[in-house]
Amino acid sequence: MTENRIDHVSSLIKKAMDMESSGNRAEAAKIYRDAYNEVMEIAAHSSGKIREKRLHQAESLKKIYESIGGKYVEKDRIGEGKKILEQLNIEPPEIPKVTFQDVAGLENVKNEIMSKIIYPMRYKELSQEYNIEFSGGMLLYGPPGTGKTFIVKAIANEVKANFINVNPSTLYSQWFGQFEKNISLLFHAAYLLSPSILFFDEIDTLVPKRSGSESDAARRGVSQLLTEVGGLTSQKDRNIFIIAATNNPWGIDEAIMRPGRFDVKIYVPPPDYESRKKLFQLKLSEIKHLGEIDYDGLAARTERYSGADIEFICKKAVQNVFMEVIKTGNRVDVTTEDLLEVISQIKPSIDIGLLKKYQDYILST
Repeated sequence: MTENRIDHVSSLIKKAMDMESSGNRAEAAKIYRDAYNEVMEIAAHSSGKIREKRLHQAESLKKIYESIGGKYVEKDRIGEGKKILEQLNIEPPEIPKVTFQDVAGLENVKNEIMSKIIYPMRYKELSQEYNIEFSGGMLLYGPPGTGKTFIVKAIANEVKANFINVNPSTLYSQWFGQFEKNISLLFHAAYLLSPSILFFDEIDTLVPKRSGSESDAARRGVSQLLTEVGGLTSQKDRNIFIIAATNNPWGIDEAIMRPGRFDVKIYVPPPDYESRKKLFQLKLSEIKHLGEIDYDGLAARTERYSGADIEFICKKAVQNVFMEVIKTGNRVDVTTEDLLEVISQIKPSIDIGLLKKYQDYILST
């Protein structure tokens, strides 16, 4: 099988050279690019010195196609990547506008992400001198509504990478072999759109603990995902980052958590006092009719409320005041009392038992 693929690469290179000699540099660049992709795929399934040799060959091909027609290849590459995502019913990629300054609190989480992903990307040469690199993937876990997706968008903004938001359900298929083919296509699209971040939300639904009762398709899908993640780990020039989130880390298949796959695991806790205070300030910052708000009092009253809970409280309180203005015709300010009234009507979404479960999980890993 590998020999056939190598023969195919040789035929691509010959075709590209013929195109180049005839003056069709744009088409030659595209064919060199195809040869590069093929060699990278071969390298992903090789090991040891053979892998090193293939990666060196791929790097040579990359330099050739970039030198003779990089701008044509770049445009074609991005278009192909977007077309694949559309085929998989995944939203078009984007570089989000969210920054870490928009993430309320969570300083320990942000510092860990900066040291393990952002800084190695931003200071590549210095990172290489100290042999520091981000490999494998990163898993964010914690209670629902704590802003895990928001954090990943901020990471994508910091490294200027395309954010590809993957709902695992879009990858499933009842047809034989299609599930794993969809996973392979997804990673290929991420490469075409690199630098990119592949974000798997609720990854426990994609790679649940194997119990023997799951379907053959599910087992093949997990196996394909492990292969793709492992392949990326050995190919540092692809600039693809795999980040996953889950509320249920204990429900994930152990194989995906091994070194070389999801190496970095970060707990995203409920917002603490200062984080809750900042959340209220952020969510109310664009309200023009805002009275004197006791942010400290609101933070004190919302222990175990998630970021999503606090966002709902602010929206509901403002909506209540808006409806009052509609009825009376008198413009009034949103006050602390309006917010406290809503708080009194809803319970925190995070219970003590769930927090203990996360603490037990942290201690066991």
